[in-house]
Amino acid sequence: MSRTAPLREARTSATPSSGPRLRIDPAVCDGVGICAHLAPDVITVDSWGYPVLSVEPLARRGDLRQARAAAAACPRKALYLDE
Repeated sequence: MSRTAPLREARTSATPSSGPRLRIDPAVCDGVGICAHLAPDVITVDSWGYPVLSVEPLARRGDLRQARAAAAACPRKALYLDE
C-alpha cells in the first residue's frame, strides 16, 4: 500500500503530457484572483472569483511565463505546473 498522500497521487498524470500544463488544487484555492491578473492569457475567473484553467498544454512561451508567475504568486500555493 502506498503511503503517498492522496493529493500528491491526484497530481500525478496517468497519461504522458505533450507539454506543460497549469493545474490547480481546488480544495486549497481561496479565490483571491491574483493569478488571473498575472496570467490573463491563461486564467479566467468564474463569478465567485475562482480560477478557470484550460486543459490544453501551454504552447506559447508567453503563456508559460505567465503561468509560472501566477503559480509563484499564489498565496495558498494552489497553482502548480505539471511539466
